[in-house]
Formats: sequence, structure tokens, C-alpha cells
Amino acid sequence: MVMLVLLLTACVASLSGGLAVVGHTERRIAGAQLRAVQTTYAADAAARLAIDAISQDATSAFWPSSGTIPALTGGAKVMAIAAGETVDLDARTAELNADAASQWPLGVDTPHWRLMGWGGLPSMGSSRKVAVWIADDVMDADGMAAEDRNGLLMIHVEAFGARCAARVVAAHVQRETGTVRTVSWREE
Repeated sequence: MVMLVLLLTACVASLSGGLAVVGHTERRIAGAQLRAVQTTYAADAAARLAIDAISQDATSAFWPSSGTIPALTGGAKVMAIAAGETVDLDARTAELNADAASQWPLGVDTPHWRLMGWGGLPSMGSSRKVAVWIADDVMDADGMAAEDRNGLLMIHVEAFGARCAARVVAAHVQRETGTVRTVSWREE
């Protein structure tokens, strides 16, 4: 009888320990999923801020080479995301331009990404940081990668959160007589 009680006690203790491990794992997974979703929302918000900034100056052909996103405060181009986590925006810009050169080898019409805004989102109340790059589209064929003649712009947004949470939004916008229309939107 004593052996049976000891055996049942051992079974209950090991089952309780296993459930505690499963519960801890589930909390960690849920936390990671929450960080990923919040980071996706930050990327979406930054892309919408970029579209809004372009809408304020919808007729300017110089948007890829000039312009700013007033809602993004800027600051140092090496953003601190969390303890021990940083993002070098100049290096990231160079990577994006190297990717564009290999993906679209169009000579003088190869898109050239320009960092247009970066930093924390206004009134977001979190540590998430965003960076927005804008380039002329690949179909412009005007011989000037820094100027837009056909009204299409490419937007690339990256949002960064703690523990390596990162999300990307890529969009194309069409500028027409005083308005800006979203042509494509992709979240990665």
C-alpha cells in the first residue's frame, strides 16, 4: 500500500513538473507572437506616415532624392533597439542598394534607396524603432535614379523590436494630380 502511494505521488509530481514546463513554453511563445504582431503594426504605421508625407508634396519629382517624413524624429543612424541590440542604418542602406543592383541591373535606372525617416513612432509608447527608405521605381526609364518622372515610387519600411523582432513592409505608390494612391502593399 505504501509503495502504491509513493508511486502515485511520483507520477503526480512528474506530471505537474511537465505541465509547468509546457506552461512556461506557452507563455514564451505567446510573448514572441505579441512582439511580432506589434512590430508588424509599427511597420504598417511607418509606411502610412511615408505615404502621408508624399501626399503632402504629391507633385514633386524629386521625392526619392529629397523630402522627409516629419513624424519620424531621426537622430543617430545607429539605432539602439534594446540592450545589446543596434541597427546601423547606413550599413542597411548599402545592403538595400546592393540588393537593388543585383535584382534590377538597369544601369543608370537602377533604383537607389534613400533613407527618408527613422526613429521611434510618435505616441507609440514602445521601444520599437522604424526606418523608411524610398526609391524610384524600376519602370521609370528616365536615366535618373534619384528623380521620379512617371509618378511611381517604391517604399521599404523596416520595424525593429526587442529580442530580434523585425518586420518589413514594401509598398508602391502612384502619384497623380494632387493625390497618392497605393498600388501594392506587402508585409514580410
